[in-house]
Amino acid sequence: MKKVLLLSLGLLVGMAGFAQVKSMKEAAKQCVEAQKTVMNGTEVTPASNYSAPSMVLPSVTTTQLRDGEATLMPTMTTAYDLQSNSALANRIAAWADGTVAVTATWDPTDSPWNDRGTGYNIYVDGEFGEEPEARQEPDKSGWPSICAYGDGEILVSHNTGVNVYYRATKGEGDWTFLTNLQTAERAWTWPRVACTADGTLHLVCADQYTESGNNVSVITYYRSTDGGNTWTENPCFTNLSNEYNKQISADDYVIATNGNRIAVACFSMTYDIFYMWSEDGGLNWEKKVVCENPIKAATGSNFDWGQTTIGALSDDVVTDSIYWNDNSGSIAIGNDGTVHMTWAIGRWTPAPKSGWGYYTYWPFTIGAVYWNSNFVNEQGTNQIPTWGDWSGDAEFESEFIWPGQVIGGYGHIMDTDRIEAMADAEGNHNLHFYGYASENTPGDPEGPAYQTEIYNNKPDDYGYRTFNILGTMHSIAVDNDNSVYILYSGLSDKRTGSTPAATQFYLRSPFLHTCVDGEWEPWYDATVIATGVAHNREEAYSFTAYPNEVNGEMWFCYSADTEMGLYLDGDLQQSPTENTIYAVKVAKLDEVSEVKDVVYNIYPNPASDYICIAADAAAEATITFVNLAGQTVKTINTSLTIGNNSLSIDLASGVYFCTVNANGFSKTTKVVVK
Repeated sequence: MKKVLLLSLGLLVGMAGFAQVKSMKEAAKQCVEAQKTVMNGTEVTPASNYSAPSMVLPSVTTTQLRDGEATLMPTMTTAYDLQSNSALANRIAAWADGTVAVTATWDPTDSPWNDRGTGYNIYVDGEFGEEPEARQEPDKSGWPSICAYGDGEILVSHNTGVNVYYRATKGEGDWTFLTNLQTAERAWTWPRVACTADGTLHLVCADQYTESGNNVSVITYYRSTDGGNTWTENPCFTNLSNEYNKQISADDYVIATNGNRIAVACFSMTYDIFYMWSEDGGLNWEKKVVCENPIKAATGSNFDWGQTTIGALSDDVVTDSIYWNDNSGSIAIGNDGTVHMTWAIGRWTPAPKSGWGYYTYWPFTIGAVYWNSNFVNEQGTNQIPTWGDWSGDAEFESEFIWPGQVIGGYGHIMDTDRIEAMADAEGNHNLHFYGYASENTPGDPEGPAYQTEIYNNKPDDYGYRTFNILGTMHSIAVDNDNSVYILYSGLSDKRTGSTPAATQFYLRSPFLHTCVDGEWEPWYDATVIATGVAHNREEAYSFTAYPNEVNGEMWFCYSADTEMGLYLDGDLQQSPTENTIYAVKVAKLDEVSEVKDVVYNIYPNPASDYICIAADAAAEATITFVNLAGQTVKTINTSLTIGNNSLSIDLASGVYFCTVNANGFSKTTKVVVK
């Protein structure tokens, strides 16, 4: 890939009176050229002699949170590793009795993916069933979406057009094919389905085609009042296509419902962040703009992919790039009708090559945004203000970033420092900035100290569908008290993996960031929910959420494997791997037993002939040491007492993962023995 090196200087001017200035605004100033591509699953990848291993699913693990606990449960494995082109949503169905179903695009074999279809597993009476052995559909399919329908369930996926299936009892019996949605002009693809309280089904899908040499994207909305047998297209979305034509593409949209309210959010790097809103079960719709795209705000027209530069987006500042969302995002509706959204902040510019979809991005932009519909700007609307419409913008005009670039102008509407300052001024209630959390030193406001190391060791072809590598694929859920839970894929500063060239690089972890009782965790803080030896070599990427509480619990799912990158993207990963689809159950504090983690430190590190385990309660414990080959080389059963507990280890020199299991909790630390 073409690379352009930009000089990097530290921040010279602070933001007195506004947000705390981070030690490093961005980890790197090197940009990467890419092309926006779309996959629908018909692609055939090179043969790789892959054979699916016979592997027992990882065990269930639990992580304590400040307000409850997160339980990580494997549901299935798949060799097909592309779950979405951008945002991921509507893969989880839930019922009032606490039953939850999880789906994924699934195929246990290799290209040409002849067995591809919906992988399905269901959580009943506290556990998931056996992992699937066959797809749910009779024919090769992809991009499933599922929702509860009474005591039964509706499943949609695409083949040629969108196929709709139904079964009367969740998790039991055969699926009944209901209909296929396509027109003479459109073979609809990439569907999302949801149901409102009145029993109406709602489906959003898209098509992308070529017209006069240009890629054209349209999305549409269908509504069914008879259980999915017949569907009516609502022209409000079709009419909007004339406005956002070419801007919103495959998987750039997500749908959420609560009662009879519906919200369809759209996230595009070249268009407004907005959602379509209905309060009457989809009969009438209104477009709600959350933030106007900088290009549109400055020029009055949408971005044209024929452009090779953005040019000046304001009279006084020449903007070489724009800060905007990275095509991923999530939406939920609270019980009070408040709309909650989150998305990652990326930075991009058109590539010096003209043509549809060519762009250059900066992969290490730090930051994400949470917004809800109670936010009110100084003009009295709910939008994040465009440049110059917020009184604090004057504070940024003189902030120097690097030669030839200052904060200022339309390109910086979504600049990380601006959003953080605006959120602080608002009180972090309805607008919140959160950044990159350290897994190695949780709660460190200075951020990871290894950022330069990440940048210097970055493989040239390390990429994903979403281009903000540090934190992306944010998924959001809201409980009955309007507490907010966001699970996302963040780069770990604790775990490394090997590329095909044997270069060490940092893996991705699942981070949970929460707002409980109206109080957000600090922007630099989040909890890693996959801990222990079973997860220390995993790379976690595609994330989605069920948007509302289910019997005191929030549900998420994501995929993880042991290689960096995505095989179907053709970047670092040269052959398929076994991807585990995890379900994450987050239970609130009053829903879990009053037990607590015993261990708070394991030291010294490096160690020699002993280690100390610092405990804040007495408990029976099992301590295991696992080497880098995954072999358990030592197990110690002991009774921990409050304070420091010294244990003889007598291990050969090397690197080990020490796991202490006590009182139902697990803590793993990488220990070097000399």
